[in-house]
Amino acid sequence: MEWSVSKIAALRQCHRKFYFAQELADHHFTHPVRRKAFELSQSKSLRMWQGSLIDHAFSNMIVPIYKDKQEPDFLEIADDLVDMAERQFAFSANKQYHEKGMTKKKAGDEFAILDIHESGVPFSWEELSSVYETIHQIILQIPVLPSPEPGKTLDEYLRTASYLRPNIQYWRYEFQGVTLNPQIDMVRYKDKSVQVIDWKVSDSNSSDYSNQLFLAGVVAYHNIKKEYQEKGWALLSQQAFTLYEYNLMNGNIKQHSFSRETTARALDYVFKFREEQEMLSFGRKWNELDIRDYETTDKKETCMFCKFKPLCIHLIKNKFNYDEAQYTQLVQDHQLAGA
Repeated sequence: MEWSVSKIAALRQCHRKFYFAQELADHHFTHPVRRKAFELSQSKSLRMWQGSLIDHAFSNMIVPIYKDKQEPDFLEIADDLVDMAERQFAFSANKQYHEKGMTKKKAGDEFAILDIHESGVPFSWEELSSVYETIHQIILQIPVLPSPEPGKTLDEYLRTASYLRPNIQYWRYEFQGVTLNPQIDMVRYKDKSVQVIDWKVSDSNSSDYSNQLFLAGVVAYHNIKKEYQEKGWALLSQQAFTLYEYNLMNGNIKQHSFSRETTARALDYVFKFREEQEMLSFGRKWNELDIRDYETTDKKETCMFCKFKPLCIHLIKNKFNYDEAQYTQLVQDHQLAGA
């Protein structure tokens, strides 16, 4: 069984949300209801989109330049990011993701689904302008932000690394029948130490992402250990690893202890929800599952902000049968009601 932080988060919030996001969603157009669940799973609010743009720029446009021992042109990157954002907005506004055969790979960096277009969430053009302005400003301020090393700017911290590994998605670690495959934002090697970094792009510092970071640390530790063994290098101890949350919006940094106790708690966290999923799904295929076995949450806030809410309402009203035309009408009615 393969686990990710997104799986755990969905299962914690609402079993029905977990069903839509993890059991039903599929990018193929063969089954319209599965494609719709996929589109909703990919949809973002303007604030989430803003964060994903900054994260993309840092992981794919900035850190690779430092990795190659080059100097980034932050003004050029900021301009390019705004240009990409405008193209993504047009892609979403024109609903190009509805085109048969359209995939994320085919669309490339233009792919985006915004909830204002897919689900009729109201917005103002001032909000959109703010997104463009904010992502431009954030990119320009990155080099002078503080770093995990006292006295160094983030620019110096990245330039002085022995080696940088950004956006790792292929590392896995199997533990007692569970495969962990978190996306690791960055690993920085410096002398005989390793720092695992989780980039955050939120205005808030109150959210707890520690379990996500501990799992990333576990996977990084075991994969680096395996690499060192294969190369015959001296192995690093767990004490050589440091875990950081880094908020790119404001430069706030949180360090987390990486010990046997903290990793054990993180793994227990995974196993707790693994058992809950097994009780729901029993390893069955999507067409063998019954949506009614996945209960909705009783928390109004969770339901209110759930990206799957339009699909959930439609299926309940339509006796759990999906009808594309009726779903579209539901969304249009919602847009008119909010106008």
